[in-house]
Amino acid sequence: MARPRTKSPKILKSQDKRPGPGRPPSIDSAHLLAVARQVFLERGIRATTLEVAERAQVSEGVLFHRFKSKEGLFGAAMNFDHESAPRLLLDALKEIEELDVREGLEKLSTTLLEIGRVALPIMMMSWSNPALHEATPYDKKRPQFRAFLKAVGAYLERKMEAGKLRSIDAEVFARALIGALHHYTLIRHLMPPDEAVIPEGMYVRGLVDLLLNGAVRSSDEGSGRRSAAQTARTDAK
Repeated sequence: MARPRTKSPKILKSQDKRPGPGRPPSIDSAHLLAVARQVFLERGIRATTLEVAERAQVSEGVLFHRFKSKEGLFGAAMNFDHESAPRLLLDALKEIEELDVREGLEKLSTTLLEIGRVALPIMMMSWSNPALHEATPYDKKRPQFRAFLKAVGAYLERKMEAGKLRSIDAEVFARALIGALHHYTLIRHLMPPDEAVIPEGMYVRGLVDLLLNGAVRSSDEGSGRRSAAQTARTDAK
């Protein structure tokens, strides 16, 4: 009795194979952020998403799919959480409470510059794209700024009560300090990289010296006395 013939499986030739829909190659977000950070550090706020995409060898669409906006890409690349910024500022105030006034204000100013170096460009990008936000960035940040301004004023008033500072308007002092640091950060972002800018440490020391001592020479001050900023500037030459 003949055995029934079994149907042998069909063997496809290599040219007959039809690949199914494959997945697009995965794109490492860490690589994108590393490239973006390098571009932003080199070009500052003038850097574009197209420059980042070309450097990372991806399309702009990939960047916007991952990070939604240039603002989001910048914040992620610079490892900046805008929600935590107010807490960082208040923590910085707590850290200087027991320090000498001059040392404390210099340390606080340095922290403000470090945060502003990233926060200010994000704010500027937000201002340039108001349609992305239900409210303007300043509307959102106004209560936080007021809280920090009030905290700085309270710190200054405590130093006045302790006899470390003469009686002055604490809010004017606080606004002068914060405003001057904001201006310095803005200039650093807007000026070309090769344009001369006062070094950060020198600016902080000179600003604090000016706010604490003023510009008018006191009656008991010798004609040969120089400020800390003048000394630092001469030493740097």
